[in-house]
Amino acid sequence: MLASLATAPACLSDVPNDDTFVAEDETSADEAPEEETETFIPSDDEGDGPISTCDPFEQGCPDGEKCVPYASTGGNWDANKCVPVLGDGAPGDECTWDGAVEATDSCDASSHCWEVAEVDGMLVGTCTSFCEGSPDDPQCNQGTSCLIANTSINLCVPSCDPLLQDCQEGQGCYWAANGDQQFQCIFHSGSEIATGEACGFINDCQPSNLCADASLLPACDGSSCCASYCELGNADCGEGTECVPFFEDNTAPPEYVDVGVCIIPGA
Repeated sequence: MLASLATAPACLSDVPNDDTFVAEDETSADEAPEEETETFIPSDDEGDGPISTCDPFEQGCPDGEKCVPYASTGGNWDANKCVPVLGDGAPGDECTWDGAVEATDSCDASSHCWEVAEVDGMLVGTCTSFCEGSPDDPQCNQGTSCLIANTSINLCVPSCDPLLQDCQEGQGCYWAANGDQQFQCIFHSGSEIATGEACGFINDCQPSNLCADASLLPACDGSSCCASYCELGNADCGEGTECVPFFEDNTAPPEYVDVGVCIIPGA
């Protein structure tokens, strides 16, 4: 189990946490927190709540359709639905996406258009494989891990090293608290908040930072603030903090044995 870190998946709604390094706001840094949840991207909580009509792991849609995440309220991803398969783009191919409400794309039945940016008036991204298996035992190809977020997203995204920040441009190596104990390449929220400043979402902070609970930091003007990752045994943390192992003793995956985070020692 992770030291002081929730193992619940990153999500936009109603995921409880225990004591955690990870920020527990569901709101942005300048809004009052409504409840303790671990978050990925800002959510839209209006209405009667999202309704999913399919399971992204089971992919049990009719022939010629696939189960994808979409924005049931017109905001951010919060549910799943079956949509027509309109293209044949394989995982890794460039794709176009019709937005979070329509949620159709040019990818094949095994993938969804992800890491999207506007290019010449079109939403262009990369076809990204759906996770296989189940939420409790997600399966992805080597070098990737299952990003489970917003109660609707399950995609095999690249794993990464938070000390190296070895993701492609526009992404950071963030901790999404999925059960496979992997850091993952996730797009920046656009905020790129500096170390020590208030944050509200997993991908708010500048790369090489974690959005950490305020109780773990000597000074934080908010319920959570950005804390820097550090290399154990070779760290220069700020005043009042030390490089504390990110994982409990003897539980870190081999590739992460030297990963720490600058927080109050013993917090």
